[in-house]
Amino acid sequence: MRRTLFVPLRYRHRLLHSAIQPPCLSPIAPCTLRRLHSERLPAEKAARSCTTPLYSPLQQLQLSTERELVSDAGIPQAHVLHRKVLGARMFILNRPEKLNALTLTMVRNMAPQLKAWDVSKLAKFILVKGVGDGRFCAGDDILDVLLKVRAKDPDSLHFFQEKFRLAQMISTLQTPYITLLDGYALGGAIGLFAHGPFRIATERTIFATPEAGIGLCPSSGASFFLAKLDGEIGTYLALTGSRVEGVDTFYTGISTHYVPSVRLGALEDRLIDLETSDHEIIHRVIEEFVEPSSADKTGMQQAMRNTIDRCFKYDSIDEILAALDREKSTTWIRETRQKLLATSPTTLKVTLKALRKARNMTLCDSLKMEFDLVQKFMVTRDFDQGIDSAFISKRRKPQWQPTHISDHEVNQLYFSQPSPNELTFLSNLDMRQYPYARFALPSELDVKLAITGQGSEFHGEQGRLKTQAEVLDWFVKGSRGKRGVREKLLDILERKTVTAEDGSTLIWQDNCTY
Repeated sequence: MRRTLFVPLRYRHRLLHSAIQPPCLSPIAPCTLRRLHSERLPAEKAARSCTTPLYSPLQQLQLSTERELVSDAGIPQAHVLHRKVLGARMFILNRPEKLNALTLTMVRNMAPQLKAWDVSKLAKFILVKGVGDGRFCAGDDILDVLLKVRAKDPDSLHFFQEKFRLAQMISTLQTPYITLLDGYALGGAIGLFAHGPFRIATERTIFATPEAGIGLCPSSGASFFLAKLDGEIGTYLALTGSRVEGVDTFYTGISTHYVPSVRLGALEDRLIDLETSDHEIIHRVIEEFVEPSSADKTGMQQAMRNTIDRCFKYDSIDEILAALDREKSTTWIRETRQKLLATSPTTLKVTLKALRKARNMTLCDSLKMEFDLVQKFMVTRDFDQGIDSAFISKRRKPQWQPTHISDHEVNQLYFSQPSPNELTFLSNLDMRQYPYARFALPSELDVKLAITGQGSEFHGEQGRLKTQAEVLDWFVKGSRGKRGVREKLLDILERKTVTAEDGSTLIWQDNCTY
C-alpha cells in the first residue's frame, strides 16, 4: 500500500521550504526572528542510515528479556522485530548499537502492525521491550533528525508527524499495552510508553527528558504526561533534564509497576499463558512479580521534593531562579541552578510555558502544540548548536542565541502564530486524564480530592476522608492491596497535611512550610 505523504507530491516543494528554511520564511514577523535568531549553520551532507526490511527473517527468539538476540551471519536484522507467541504480540526494539534510538523507519514499522493487532481477536496483549545494554529506548535518534534538517530532507518533519500519531494511537488502544522499561527510557521514548496502561520499571530503569539541554522542546506528549506528575516534579525534570532511576520512577508515577529485572522473563511467560485481554487480570498478574515495598524508599527524598515544589511552582524562569537563590545553598541547589543557566534561555521559557498550557489541554491538543513548536525549533540555531555539541563536536559548549529573550517575545514567536504544517490524527479519540491511572500509585491530587471532599465520590465536607486511618483504608482497599500504596500515602500525608486541634482530623495544605 502506498503511503500517504503529509502533503500531496505536487506540494512537496512547499513542505521543504516551510519545514526547513530559516525562520524568516515562517508566518512569524521576519524582522523579529532575524533579530532573535541568527542564521543556521551551513548545511552538511546528511548521513543516510541503511534501510532495513520491516520483518526479520529470523524465526527463533529467546523470550526472556535477559537474553540477547543473535542474528545469523549475513542476515539483515530489522530495527523493530515482531513476534507472536499464543495470544502475545511483541515489538522488540532491535537497534542496540544506538541504544534503540527511534528513527522514521522504526515508527513506520510499528504503526500499521499496532493497528492490526489492536483489532485482532487473537491478540490478548501487546508488549514492547528492547535488546542490548541500553535495553528499552534512548529516545529519538535526534542526530539523524539534525542531519536531515541540514540536508533539507522533509523526513525530518515526517518523523515527528508520524511518531506523534503513533503516540496518540497507543493512547487509544483497546488491547492491553505493556512496556518493559528495563534500562534507558529517555526523551522521545515517552511516546512509546507514557500513554499506555502498564509501564513496568526495574532497578535498571533510567528516565530523563533531556530535550531542553539540546535546544528542543518536549515531544511525543511529554508536556501532557509531565504535567500529570505529582507537584512540580514534571516541571523540574523537563527544565533540568535530571534523571529518575529505578524504584523512584514508580513512586513518582512515571512507571506503574516495579519488577526486578531477574523476574521479567518469568513475568513474560506468565503473561503469555493468559487467555484474556482483561486489563484488571493483567494488572493482578503483574502485581504477583513486583518487588516488596520498603518503608525506607518512597521516591525522592522529602527535602528535595519540598524544595522542588517550592521553587518550580512559578510560571517564569526568572522567578524559579530567584526561588532557588532564596534556598539554603546545598550541592543540589547549586547543581540545579547551574543546569538551568547552562540551558538555552529560549528553550527553557518555551518548555515552561508549554507545560503550563498542557495542564488544561487534552493529549491530542498537547501533541498538536508540540508539533507546532518542533517546527519552530528545527529552524533555530539553538537546535543545531545543541545537538551538534552533544553528538558531533561533543567538547564544544553550545553558544545559545539569543542569550536573553523576554516572556513577551517567547509568546509572540512560539505561541501566537501557527507553524505551516498542522498535525492531524487518524481517529478522533482523545483524553484529558489517563483512563488507566488506577493501575499506578495514587497521585497527590487523588489524595487531595479525598481529604478536601472535592472528589465526586466524596460529596463535599460531609463525605470527605478526615483521618489518616480513613485515607489509608480507602486507598489500600481501592487498589486491592497494590504494593507501594501505603508507603506513598504516608509520604504524601506527612508532607501535605497538618492535624487539626482535635488531634486526628487532617487538613490539606498546598503551601506547607517545611
